[in-house]
Amino acid sequence: MNIQTIRIAASCVLGFSIPAHSAELTLPKDGWTSWQVEAVEGAPDWCCWSSWDNREGSRTACRLDDRGNSASRDRTTIDAMRVYARVAAGSVERVRVLSATCPVEAATPVHELGNVSTDDSARWLVALFGRSGDAARNDNLGESLLAALATHRGDVAHNALVAMAREDGRGETRRKAIFWLALLRGIPGANVVSSVMFGDKDPDVRQHATFAMAQSKSPSVTQDLIRLGNTDKNGEVRAQAWFWLAHTGASGSEEAIGTALRKDQDDHVREKAVFALSQLPDERATRALVAVAEDRSLSHEQRKRAVFWLAQSETDGAQKYLERVLAGNGSR
Repeated sequence: MNIQTIRIAASCVLGFSIPAHSAELTLPKDGWTSWQVEAVEGAPDWCCWSSWDNREGSRTACRLDDRGNSASRDRTTIDAMRVYARVAAGSVERVRVLSATCPVEAATPVHELGNVSTDDSARWLVALFGRSGDAARNDNLGESLLAALATHRGDVAHNALVAMAREDGRGETRRKAIFWLALLRGIPGANVVSSVMFGDKDPDVRQHATFAMAQSKSPSVTQDLIRLGNTDKNGEVRAQAWFWLAHTGASGSEEAIGTALRKDQDDHVREKAVFALSQLPDERATRALVAVAEDRSLSHEQRKRAVFWLAQSETDGAQKYLERVLAGNGSR
């Protein structure tokens, strides 16, 4: 088998500081190669499943050559991941990461690389991400590299993601790093996302951080989103904070969003606040929207928007309220 040795010094490729130790992995010139690493604490059991419609589906082999369709089906966590890299004519063209126990199939034999330290694997992924140029904007390779990196245990992977989230010159790279920090790096990752959410100069990045924070395990998700919704200078960021707060279903969300609806000076934010109320869990959304529709201190347009979103709801409470309105017994 033809062998190409990929030697890449990670600290020279990206514009931010990570350990200067070079990552040297020996991969075949063509085909799939695999190695195992320690998984970050709480890593999800990524695999493929026989059914996506119920939680009883059994594991099935992931076809490495197909587009990635792996997912975690339950709250099972694992302590080891397996990285798969496909090389064509000496260039890495695809990377996938799955649970170490997940069965796989490939059109060609999968070469076992052997013992690779988790930190060296992380350095290799970081450097490959930097070498790949437009990979940061590529929905396939770039996203896969960051997802794989996020599953690696240890400071090398964590610090690289933090540096990307805070320092990379490409907004898309920063947004992706923020997402994976929130989703897979536990409370330390969520704390980084929180700092970006409040301190970044780019409103698009702050806006994306609200989404990421809502996916995190941080115990301060609710208070952080409320604080951002009340203080950010950008109206769209405030609106997104209320939207994702509603999606968390946290206790007290309707009160915080209702206060913004009545106090925010931006018409767009107030409109989005009504929409955010519609995203609360079922009957909570109904009660909050009915309260808006019945509140004559609000503008006619705001109350109409509440009725509009009630009309989109399938809850019994929403339907009964609309029937009362149509019968002339509700708010006008």
